[in-house]
Amino acid sequence: MTNYPKKPAFALITLVLPGPDRKRQPVPYHYRVTFRSPTPTEPGCVATWEIYGGREEYQLSLERTHGSELLWHCTCPDAVYRADDNNPNPHYCKHVRALRELFDLVTPPPVTAAGAQAVQADEPSQPGRPPSPEPLRAAA
Repeated sequence: MTNYPKKPAFALITLVLPGPDRKRQPVPYHYRVTFRSPTPTEPGCVATWEIYGGREEYQLSLERTHGSELLWHCTCPDAVYRADDNNPNPHYCKHVRALRELFDLVTPPPVTAAGAQAVQADEPSQPGRPPSPEPLRAAA
């Protein structure tokens, strides 16, 4: 039996963004995963993508710092010319903003112990029956 390497969950993501021309007509931009770290919680490069669909192809990367902060990098002119390392609120180009918004949509909110206890407290208990062990879930 042959062991195959684990493949990424998404190999290609297509998002419709404002186009590169002056009219900014919506254009599909394709994000192709080129690298995923086997240890994404460790400092270093988490993932990289190739982006095509505009005037040129760009590369996008996600970096984790030693303080677990996530830094986004894009090679498009907007990101390069507007970058300011000293700004606490960095400028993100449309390529980074679109991917971050997508991740916000598909990533469930983190569950805290207090939130899980609140959900369990809201559930009605039935007399004579022990509470069923359920996995932690976010409060609605």
